[in-house]
Amino acid sequence: MLGGLVFAIILSVLIIVHEYGHYLAAKRAGIRVERFSIGFGPVLIKIKGKETEFVVSAIPLGGYVKMAGDSRIECKGNSYEFYSKPVGVRARVVFFGPLFNYFLAIIVFWIAFMVGFPSPDTYVGQILEGYPAQYSDIKVGDKILSVNGKEVDNWMQVTDFISGSEGAVDLTVLRDGQIKELSIEPRQEETKDIFGNPVKRRLVGIAASDKVKIIREGPIAALYKGVHRTISLTFLIIKGFAYTILGRLPAKEAIAGPIGIYFITSKAAEIGLVAVLSLMGSISVSLTIINLVPFPVLDGGHIFFFFLEKIRRRPLSQRAEDVLTRFGMAVLFMLIALVLYNDVLRFVLGNK
Repeated sequence: MLGGLVFAIILSVLIIVHEYGHYLAAKRAGIRVERFSIGFGPVLIKIKGKETEFVVSAIPLGGYVKMAGDSRIECKGNSYEFYSKPVGVRARVVFFGPLFNYFLAIIVFWIAFMVGFPSPDTYVGQILEGYPAQYSDIKVGDKILSVNGKEVDNWMQVTDFISGSEGAVDLTVLRDGQIKELSIEPRQEETKDIFGNPVKRRLVGIAASDKVKIIREGPIAALYKGVHRTISLTFLIIKGFAYTILGRLPAKEAIAGPIGIYFITSKAAEIGLVAVLSLMGSISVSLTIINLVPFPVLDGGHIFFFFLEKIRRRPLSQRAEDVLTRFGMAVLFMLIALVLYNDVLRFVLGNK
């Protein structure tokens, strides 16, 4: 029940923010917006504004903003119509939807960093057999204060500093109220990153305890980290899409549809607010990237058509645009069917 509610809230916020980006850009450009719809299909709720009709529809898997004259056939040349505006203005109206999703991701991660991310503390919980730590003076229960003179306040910093070190690693630890200085020579091993690429890491053979601390940031530091997280995630997602297209990353493991997102959201809801915020931010970045792909029916496809119009100094013929749009719709529906099929195999039948 909680998972379903959180899923509905996340989806609604993502759709509203995206469509509001289109809506705001259109209004600022003097374009009349006739309908702002959350969802598709039969109308469930309708509120009539001065110019715009705000509706909630039955199928909650998206939304749309209907503007006056938003097709060349319908456009009568009035100043308030979409296709009466210059190419650059039209492109901006379309671009603002994905842009607002990107801003949402930054805001969501900013809030998450202020609320506080749970992170394993720097206490040693286990010493692995056969690794350098077993033959050193480090003990289970030691609290690591610094690595090579760099202070640490969470376990990720410990592993990052050790992995990125050269030569022996000097650790400052707190044991029974006393500070001790230790030195360990790490072992280099080849592991794999999340894309399956070989990566060399330096390991000493220690693992974190089950003690967790909440790392909270002030508004300025949290905003910086929110922007950094969003940008890092952008490159990670683009790389993931590229690897999936090239066949280096299995699509069935890399892509999730509505069913998969529902299951993932349910798990995030069980963990807590920060997990839900992190998931919302990640999905929002993904939607930004997907929507900007220059493919017919997506926002990126419309922007690409406008780009061609700009350099050709005339739009594509209506017939060419209709053919490309129908092709895009057919491919999109095929992809949706494949993603749903994959979701059923992974999350329903596979019980993941």
